[in-house]
Amino acid sequence: RLAVQYEVLQNGFRGRIVFAPIELHAGDKVLDSGVGSATWLLDCYNANKDVTFHGIDLKTDIFPELDDIQKRRIHLGPGNILQLPNDWTSNFQLVNQRLLIAALSKEMWNTAVDEIFRVLAPGGWVQLLEASHCAAGEVTQRHFSMLRDLFVKRGLLLNCIEHIPNVLKSAGFNKITAQRLEISLGSGEDEDGMKAKARESFIGAYKGMQTPVVKMGIRTEGEYITLMEDLEREWESNAQSKVVFYTFVAQKPTASASGLTLNSRPFCIFY
Repeated sequence: RLAVQYEVLQNGFRGRIVFAPIELHAGDKVLDSGVGSATWLLDCYNANKDVTFHGIDLKTDIFPELDDIQKRRIHLGPGNILQLPNDWTSNFQLVNQRLLIAALSKEMWNTAVDEIFRVLAPGGWVQLLEASHCAAGEVTQRHFSMLRDLFVKRGLLLNCIEHIPNVLKSAGFNKITAQRLEISLGSGEDEDGMKAKARESFIGAYKGMQTPVVKMGIRTEGEYITLMEDLEREWESNAQSKVVFYTFVAQKPTASASGLTLNSRPFCIFY
């Protein structure tokens, strides 16, 4: 599922890997927080083989096997974005983090961004990709309402995209920008199969939430299965159905720019 999700997002972003206006050079260091199966990290490595990459995640069982050449530049290991190593302070030129919406509370977001700010070198960049919402019809609205109940009960931040610009600013970042991506889920022309892959990926992600939903008494197992079936049908039958993501980019000021005024005006690009 993660591989399909990555393929769908990369197709939506037209193959772009790095959104920050940075040119990586030999000796630079990149951190991928929540690295997962390391698909993004490996893509970035293949384009920048003189750069050193670190990937951290709470779960390490889906890390890829690296060959001897890759191991010279890629270091994967357990790690927590809420508590990065002390010796990483001012160490990285770029930090990438994707899709931790279902893992972080508001307070955790504040801590995570503070930690990212700390480990970035002056002038370094962070890029954050997060989900916003799905739009289709009545079933999608009911599903969103259920998600809101789940996130509240788990202390998580469903509207994290509204919080991220402010927390970036509070941490000390400047040059904060936001790029919007809309991925179509509906019926119609789908020669490359991306709409079908998008439905498969995101429905799969939501199906994975069944256990906590049922355990917390938000829906019964039967109600949840029916909701997922209805949701998939609505997405496929509604040509206007879509899922929306945002990428946030921000820079840690250089020492000489510490007195500059923050430019926090976002821009949006619609596909």
